[in-house]
Amino acid sequence: MSRHLRQLKQSGLIEETHPEFDARVRIYALKDGAMADLKRWLAATEAMWAIQLSGFKAHVEKKRT
Repeated sequence: MSRHLRQLKQSGLIEETHPEFDARVRIYALKDGAMADLKRWLAATEAMWAIQLSGFKAHVEKKRT
């Protein structure tokens, strides 16, 4: 688990804080906007596949008639 958290922290997706009451405790939180690039990529990929599959469907239906 610590390896995954360290990698996420190094990539800038999460941030680590230490509460004043106990320095041994670490609180990890997702940074604001950290997933924005992923969401944009997913939206573009979904749109591309929708176009591709729509074209494929039209092609298959055209061949049937």
